[in-house]
Amino acid sequence: MPKAIGKLLGRRIRRIRQDKSLTLKQIEAKVGVSATHISEIERGKTSPTIGALEKIATALEVPPSHLIDIPPLPELTVKRRADLPTIVMNDGSVRVEPLTNRDVVSEMSIFYATIEGNGVVEPVAGHRGEEFCYVLDGFLEVSIDGQPHVLRRGDTIHFKASQTHQIRNLSAEPVRTLWSVRPKLFI
Repeated sequence: MPKAIGKLLGRRIRRIRQDKSLTLKQIEAKVGVSATHISEIERGKTSPTIGALEKIATALEVPPSHLIDIPPLPELTVKRRADLPTIVMNDGSVRVEPLTNRDVVSEMSIFYATIEGNGVVEPVAGHRGEEFCYVLDGFLEVSIDGQPHVLRRGDTIHFKASQTHQIRNLSAEPVRTLWSVRPKLFI
């Protein structure tokens, strides 16, 4: 297997494993492929046999073809405003409209979020990746590891998502925001 393909395969296996919050040892326990061998595959140091690849796919609960057949990102997608789904959370105080298609293979999610007056998004313990927010209208407080950052129209915040974060609207008026999150959220 050419080195570039091996590295791509390894990164894909690692991303899926981490997205499912599985450790190397958990994969090893599920299918009997050593954690050391899986680590070497993930780092592109060795190429898996077809048998090992099939076992890893089983542990990750994906078809083996999902690991090796990387569907290309379409060159262009268009979404019409009328076709955007709306997800309502926190007893109706938060509305999220995904702008990216959850069924398209990509590395990030972009969504429009409205937080009603004095609405709060409960603290998130943290996850792999990064988040970016642009405030379109209103006053927003984003607390990162307990440190509050007040944002107004036109302000942005970009942070490592592994930190605990909480979001709340500081006014009685709705706050409208645009978010980009990597890795992709399946919303």
